[in-house]
Amino acid sequence: MTKIFSGLLLILFLGSCYRSAPGNSFDMDLVITADSMVTLLADLHMADGIITALKDQKKSIDHLSTEYFEAVLQKHAIDRKIFEESMRYYAFHTEDLNEIYERVIINLSKKESLIHSEIKADTLSHDTLP
Repeated sequence: MTKIFSGLLLILFLGSCYRSAPGNSFDMDLVITADSMVTLLADLHMADGIITALKDQKKSIDHLSTEYFEAVLQKHAIDRKIFEESMRYYAFHTEDLNEIYERVIINLSKKESLIHSEIKADTLSHDTLP
């Protein structure tokens, strides 16, 4: 969860840099909707969590970051250019990005709760077996 907040702070910081840059124009045909950004960013943060967990287990993960990033983009049928333009747009529109990340955090929290419920249910069912 701290990685999510760190990422949010980094993006917000970058957003403040974009505000001061002259001539900010965006190709709106490439900008992903806020709803799509929520699901995309949630998936990217989950992939990052997997990579972090593997790192903690001392596994070789040098190649995984790029592969997971590309896999998430492919899952959402988004290419790197669209992702980068969308991030540039939302970094400039920090209010929108704040709302997106509030929804990302809610989304990830719900998934975390669901996983904990499933683990607890699985543990209880194993405890009751003869």
